[in-house]
Amino acid sequence: MFIQPAYRRTAMQEPESWQQLANGHLIKACVQQQLDDSRSHCLNGVTLTLGNLAQQLNVSRFTLGKPLHICQAPRPAIEGRKVRAHYTHLPIKNEAIDTLVCPFVLDFASDPHQILRELLRVLADDGTLILAGFNPLSPAILSGLWRSKSHPFPWQGRYFSNARVKDWLSLLGFRVERQRYFIEHFLTQQTTETGGQSEWLCQRCPWLSAGYWLVAKKSCYIKPQTHKLKKERLNLTQALPAARVKQSANWHFEER
Repeated sequence: MFIQPAYRRTAMQEPESWQQLANGHLIKACVQQQLDDSRSHCLNGVTLTLGNLAQQLNVSRFTLGKPLHICQAPRPAIEGRKVRAHYTHLPIKNEAIDTLVCPFVLDFASDPHQILRELLRVLADDGTLILAGFNPLSPAILSGLWRSKSHPFPWQGRYFSNARVKDWLSLLGFRVERQRYFIEHFLTQQTTETGGQSEWLCQRCPWLSAGYWLVAKKSCYIKPQTHKLKKERLNLTQALPAARVKQSANWHFEER
């Protein structure tokens, strides 16, 4: 469960709504709160939400127009424009998105590596990528070890640790600006309010929380310009033999 290949040959089922998750209303409220707190890291531009769960969130605070929703299931969009497409082949131009919201998509994806590469392609320079996932170290997720396969979400997915996802992002050139654990609940009881021993324990040991939150920026690298004139001068001095050459601070010149 902890060290498993990221790629999976068989397709995985994705939840279509928050109601399919255990304590879905609680998880949605926690995600919305973290999304509002991450507003300062986002650019006011084109916003894209990925997944069935993301289109039910309110992202109007950091977008100029109506957001764009992409999901694989044929469900109507609540607000904004909706496109049905595969997450590994997004019908979007390169560097066209300023903010990308992707909650609990990697947990139910058969090829999370390719999804992150595709998100890197469509994200603009200094664009913001917001990821949310379930924490495999939490008792809320560990309880899925002895649950049956017919148990509902979220115990049907595959879960990657916060450190492992950060390694994937660093290899792609992202820099993580905000990270934390959230959802202080073990999801064992069907309740919409936090409380009890689970909240008390998660406050003292945050890594036991049910989910993690990552806000990453796409790094913008400036390509060095080639000094064409300097190369021409070096080639000119190499082509002329038997000449007195004086060295200057930056380049070579010759005297007759």
